[in-house]
Amino acid sequence: MLSKAIKEHIQAPRNMGIMEGADGAAEVVGPACGDQVNLYLKVEGGRISDLRYTTHGCWVAVALCSFLSERARGMSLEEALALDGEEIARQEAGLAEDKWPCAVLAVRALHQAIADYGARCQDRPD
Repeated sequence: MLSKAIKEHIQAPRNMGIMEGADGAAEVVGPACGDQVNLYLKVEGGRISDLRYTTHGCWVAVALCSFLSERARGMSLEEALALDGEEIARQEAGLAEDKWPCAVLAVRALHQAIADYGARCQDRPD
């Protein structure tokens, strides 16, 4: 059964859109369904200060990206990297097992955006 939080994100997605000047970004495509997620983040003091996304996917992809955009805000990068898409789908969203890949996709985009941020930091001259 869908959680109240996910129902709210289905009805009114939050934080959707492209972020100019993102500190990290990622684009992932679901291998089974073809859903696409573009995720952008800002990092301040080692914490996610803002997160935006665009998606070409089903209602689950939109709702999970919206949910994740609020959940990850304020987290340290380490905390965000510890997020597990299947756990979110099962325990927090109440999604049926056949919808878990959408949650995994959203979290994978977040993890890749964090990796992109890390790569950008390494490339900056001191």
